[in-house]
Amino acid sequence: MQEQLNFFKVALLDRQIGAMTRSSKYVVKAVMRNLNGLSLRRVIEYGPGDGVITKAILNRMPKDGQLIVVETNLKFLNILRDIGDPRLKIIKGTAQEISRELKSRNHASVSLVISSIPFSILSRADREHIVSNTFDMLADSGKFIVFQYSPVLLSLLKKYFDTDAVNTQFELRNIPPMFIMSAQK
Repeated sequence: MQEQLNFFKVALLDRQIGAMTRSSKYVVKAVMRNLNGLSLRRVIEYGPGDGVITKAILNRMPKDGQLIVVETNLKFLNILRDIGDPRLKIIKGTAQEISRELKSRNHASVSLVISSIPFSILSRADREHIVSNTFDMLADSGKFIVFQYSPVLLSLLKKYFDTDAVNTQFELRNIPPMFIMSAQK
């Protein structure tokens, strides 16, 4: 309960945070089910917040894996640093900046990108750049998983990924309910 309250306090002060509460255990479980069969050697997470998904990924990741998390909020960055896992690389920045930078560094072997950033408040151009750059970074059979309150990104996912490879779930047990969209390259 304390973690929920801490998340709420941070979110209240930062308009870039797209959630008022941390993701529920039901969202975490639904996201983790989407990882079955994936190699988790190179993973990127946009907008990890206080790390509820980050920790779940690290629990499944091999010892030689690497998880790059991209966060803008200083309080969340400090919470993420406290995780203290050597596989975790924390970057202060936006998904727009980092997706361009990682693409330019030829990080095309990423098996998974997970995002909880609020795409609905980004411009259409920013959404397009993030999805395009993410698609280019993914290895063959890599996945892009997005979870948020709105399905606004669904049409863009279907533009870049094969329509048959895009799946949507709706988790009612989260407050508020959340869309979990998964697109496989």
